[in-house]
Amino acid sequence: MEDVPALPECQVLRVPKAGNTLAECEDAGLSWSGDARTDDHGRTVVPLYAAVSDGASESLLAGAWAERLVTDAVESMSLNRDWWDEADTFVPDLMQRSALRWKVYLERYREEREARGRPITWYEQPGLEKGAFATVLGVEVRATEDGDGEVHRSWHAFALGDSCLFHLRDGAVLRAFPVEDVEGFGITPQLLGSRNHDTALVAERLQFAHGTLAPGDEVLLASDALAAWLLSPDHGHRTPGTVLATLADAGDESFTEWVEDQRARGLMRNDDVTLVRIRVRTEA
Repeated sequence: MEDVPALPECQVLRVPKAGNTLAECEDAGLSWSGDARTDDHGRTVVPLYAAVSDGASESLLAGAWAERLVTDAVESMSLNRDWWDEADTFVPDLMQRSALRWKVYLERYREEREARGRPITWYEQPGLEKGAFATVLGVEVRATEDGDGEVHRSWHAFALGDSCLFHLRDGAVLRAFPVEDVEGFGITPQLLGSRNHDTALVAERLQFAHGTLAPGDEVLLASDALAAWLLSPDHGHRTPGTVLATLADAGDESFTEWVEDQRARGLMRNDDVTLVRIRVRTEA
């Protein structure tokens, strides 16, 4: 199974708002390579999971909630095979997992504040009671080897809010999900709240998409500020995916400098930026 050329190259890049440190970033991104397995048809399957979450700054502990969601999204996808066909099972699994762990996190948070001599204040209490909010976007990139040794690659994604997935080929956007144009970014995206236990409503609002990948294709997961840039028509003669590929290859420092430059030129909103880049290998 280890010979299946399934695992794409993957990297996570994050840039905080101008004037903030990375520790203050309220976005979160995560990727994880799953174990090879055999599906119900006897085919070898090797998955890679990734998620991005954008915490709502208006809510207390938004960054911590975003970190919780990407971890739980990846875990829920990995434990629920073909999860996109079972939303009624997948959504409660994700929400219950996050709710239980968030409760533990809050208890520890209160204890740590007490230990530091900075207990929760009266004006923070309403924020804690209201809960934290964030978008969440998850994807499984899968390689399946059939009985003839041919490998087929695909992606399946879910989204709540305006963090976006982009399927790129030769640097051009083939598919944008769930927002398809720059006008689709509003000031009130759908959010998942830490105190929301209405699984039926979340399942109804969750969106799903899938696509087929060719060697050399890329899948990008981006929080809203970068996603809006990708969908903007103001890229000159270069395709947006080519620009990001060059920057990602150059590493974190170059990517950060570029984001800061785009903000300074008014081409990108000053917000936390997270990019997960998944690149399908061109050779077996």
